[in-house]
Order: sequence, then structure tokens, then C-alpha cells
Amino acid sequence: MRNSDWKAKVLIIVAFIIGIVAGIAAGIMLPEAYGQYRGLVVFGTIALVSVVIVFVCVKVFHIGRD
Repeated sequence: MRNSDWKAKVLIIVAFIIGIVAGIAAGIMLPEAYGQYRGLVVFGTIALVSVVIVFVCVKVFHIGRD
């Protein structure tokens, strides 16, 4: 029977959700003087947080490996 590797899929979904929450929080906390950079900050934070969470979980905790 094939290994479904469900932990890796759940990890990616959870990391993306945490990244979205962190991105929204960063966008809200950004001062109004930097409003033109709000989208960049939000999407950059989503990407950065998601990648860091997945990297730490895969490399340190070995989630998603055989």
C-alpha cells in the first residue's frame, strides 16, 4: 500500500494559515505613512513565515520524510 504522507500536507496547510494571520497582522501594524507598501509587506510576510515553518518542521523535526 502506498504511503499517503498526510503529515506533510497538513503541515503545508497549517503553515499557510499561520502565514496569512501573520501577514494580516503585519499589514495592520504598518504605519499609515508606509501604506503604499502594505501589499508587499502582507504577501512577503505570508511567504516568509510559511517557508520558515515548513523548513524548520522538515529539517529539524523530519516531518514528511520516509
